[in-house]
Amino acid sequence: MDEFNPYAPPKTLEQDEQRLFELETEAWRDGKLLMVRKDAALPDRCIRCNEPADGFRFKRFLTWAHPAFLILLFFCGPLPFVLLYFLVSKRGRVTVGLCLVHRRQRKQAILRGWLVALTGFIAFGFMAVLPHNYIGIALIGGIVLILTGFFVGAFGSRVLVPAKIDRNFIWLSKVSPVYLATFPDVQQP
Repeated sequence: MDEFNPYAPPKTLEQDEQRLFELETEAWRDGKLLMVRKDAALPDRCIRCNEPADGFRFKRFLTWAHPAFLILLFFCGPLPFVLLYFLVSKRGRVTVGLCLVHRRQRKQAILRGWLVALTGFIAFGFMAVLPHNYIGIALIGGIVLILTGFFVGAFGSRVLVPAKIDRNFIWLSKVSPVYLATFPDVQQP
């Protein structure tokens, strides 16, 4: 009965989701993505390298909106975009393990971001003692350093990167292939 029937009606998304809910697993492999249930607690292994996490649990609330939503930023401006983003975006929570090496890398990225941003604030402080013709350079340099520090800290410390979130599931990218291989394939019955 497992033969392909070209006359069979197509499976619906609800049937696929119901099949996944009946299984006892929390996560599946979906190509290069890790598909997890919302509020899932994944095994005590590092999501980046599959090494033992030694009990360290990394819990994060994730937010995602379709990338095409960024087009609205150009049409409506930053403030309405942020308000619409929080109305339209999907949210979910995931708990994963993180090994000592990747915890340390995350902390170092946050520290680097703060140090670069602090250098930008110091540049603002030097504006009071600099000659008049150098104030503009210090102002622009300070703003650039603060924004660079923000991006270095924010993107360097990312552990969980949502590729998609729907009503029941979260798809995570940038997961170790070795870690990903330990989960069953979502396409297999």
